[in-house]
Amino acid sequence: MRGDIIVSLKTIFKAVCEGLTEATGIATIDSDLTEPVEGSCFKVFMDTKAGLFSQAIRQVKVYFDIYYYAKNEKDCKAEMMDIEDRLSFYFAEVPFEIKEGCAVFIDEVEFERLPKGILNISFDFEIGTEYLDESDAETMETLKLRM
Repeated sequence: MRGDIIVSLKTIFKAVCEGLTEATGIATIDSDLTEPVEGSCFKVFMDTKAGLFSQAIRQVKVYFDIYYYAKNEKDCKAEMMDIEDRLSFYFAEVPFEIKEGCAVFIDEVEFERLPKGILNISFDFEIGTEYLDESDAETMETLKLRM
């Protein structure tokens, strides 16, 4: 019962990575948490939970866990506050556009300062990802006739 795709997970992930760079001017890198980092950068991790919004739309709840690594881990308080300000405005105070015609509201962006100049940023949102094909679904008239 596949239908038309509204937005793919790959598009959602790419939009968040591009949003981080647009908001801060700092690049994201593709690596796991154990790899060492030099200079300021973001590492982005996404988890999902899929379900049905209705009989006609498949939705997914998307969870982002982002780590920002400061330039200087010993003197980074002001730098982290700047990143928090920029990202809270970019993601939480305006609709976040995934692609043209597809935006979401992010209710809350959480920030946690970790040791060694690391800032953990997390947020989630729900989005419809696919219109389900209902061409083979029974109409109400057919259901009434069966009763």
